[in-house]
Amino acid sequence: MTSIALLRNALLLLAVLPVAFARAAPAPSDAPLMSVAQATPADDDDEDDPVPPTTTTPTTTPVKTDAPTATTTPAATTPAATTKAADEETQRLVSGAPLFNPNVAVHIVEQKAYSDSKKSEIVLYPVAMQVNGKFTQHFGTMGSFVYHLQENFGLQISGGYNWYNVESAFNGELVEKFRVEAQAATSLLWTWGVMGGVEVSPLYGKFAIFEGTLAHFSFVLNGGVGAGGTRHQLRPETVRSDGTISQASYGDTGVRFMGSLGAGFRLQLGERFALRLEVRDVVYTARMERVNGCNADDLKAMDDKLKGGQDPGTAMVGPTCNLDTFTGIVEGTEQKRSNDIPLARALVRIPSSDVLNNIGLYLGISFLF
Repeated sequence: MTSIALLRNALLLLAVLPVAFARAAPAPSDAPLMSVAQATPADDDDEDDPVPPTTTTPTTTPVKTDAPTATTTPAATTPAATTKAADEETQRLVSGAPLFNPNVAVHIVEQKAYSDSKKSEIVLYPVAMQVNGKFTQHFGTMGSFVYHLQENFGLQISGGYNWYNVESAFNGELVEKFRVEAQAATSLLWTWGVMGGVEVSPLYGKFAIFEGTLAHFSFVLNGGVGAGGTRHQLRPETVRSDGTISQASYGDTGVRFMGSLGAGFRLQLGERFALRLEVRDVVYTARMERVNGCNADDLKAMDDKLKGGQDPGTAMVGPTCNLDTFTGIVEGTEQKRSNDIPLARALVRIPSSDVLNNIGLYLGISFLF
């Protein structure tokens, strides 16, 4: 074999090798396959002829796009999967709100979990105290019954008793030191009251207590009218020079018309119980016409008897006047009740037409059924 033949065979081998490698290697799914054309050698007899140049003609084989590409990925927990799980927990809704995500602001209105419509509510206010007491001080226990006709509207009956109702120390100091007493328009005391009215809840909302617990609250407005009992202090409690104490005396000033306006918050805890915080203004007239049922004429007749050294119990008075409250001695003391006659007459001599505002803070708990 001549050198020219060896050279020709070597060139043929070099041309065939790329084709073999191209058929053996898998073609990428997204790239066309390349094929190399072989150069056909001339006959061995023609050894003297020059070797024709090898030409490579690229051909493109289309790849089927609908052929699935199987990719096998080993199952493993990656940091991205852990982060995704944490995000899902953060976005998890609790009672309709993403409580676990402090960066999310909730701007939705959700229906109340427990409806008040057609339910009854009994409210007890163990603490009801006056907050605007300049001349008077009131502490009592109040209560109310509310029947919710609708979700935001109900009928209400309220009442209670002020078991502590006295004139303030400031007023007592005025009487003791300067012999000046506040007018009945500012010092009339409220003992008990019963009123009927309505209650509305124009606003409703919710907030989170600790983690995962929602509390529902509502802003309530109420108002009503009714009647209540009043009394007035005639003589303050004093300490005599011998150390004995002279008890305060009071005169019953009768039942009078009252009105009430209030506003506050109601925090519902579960289906049956709720807490209440309210401020109420109880309004009543301070016109003083009778003390212990005795009007100005009755008190004048008793005062005339007292000034003449006679028994006030012999005075001619009207059928509503309670003479016993102005005669005799106070039990357990040596105080004469007749000493209150001039004080009571001074109260009714110039009747006042003013109106008193007793503003109180009410703290209570309620039960719904």
